[in-house]
Amino acid sequence: MGRLVYPVGYGAFAEYVCVPENELRMKSPNLSFYEAAAVPLAAKTALQGLRDVGSIQSGQKVLINGASGEVGTFAL
Repeated sequence: MGRLVYPVGYGAFAEYVCVPENELRMKSPNLSFYEAAAVPLAAKTALQGLRDVGSIQSGQKVLINGASGEVGTFAL
């Protein structure tokens, strides 16, 4: 049996997708396939919001209000 993996940044809503091997990550056994598909998108959204849109720099403080969802959790 092959290893269970998910792509990082490709085909979040696709049933099948072709990606370079270096863009794959091992799926943790405690994650469902749905959760593993959502992780990269939520993490990337949080990163882009803080770094690219918010222009957060080292040493600055950020208030993350309502971090109960995936994006907020990654922002924390």
